[in-house]
Amino acid sequence: MIAYRESLIEKKKEQPFWKKKCLSVNETAAYTGIGRGKIRELMKKKDCNFMTTDGYQVYVIIDKFVEFLNSRNEI
Repeated sequence: MIAYRESLIEKKKEQPFWKKKCLSVNETAAYTGIGRGKIRELMKKKDCNFMTTDGYQVYVIIDKFVEFLNSRNEI
């Protein structure tokens, strides 16, 4: 079981973050150039449809986030 879990962790590390469908807040900040605080602020809004959770970890669905950004004049 431990070997299987370690193989999953290694597989996650091998894939570059720009190819993932869901990114952590830190990865999203690196990908978009938007600060982590601003991303978290946007995620707290009621109309946020680009966020998902895995237990306590929060992820950004990057396709929906980019679509959200493109629909805004300003953040």
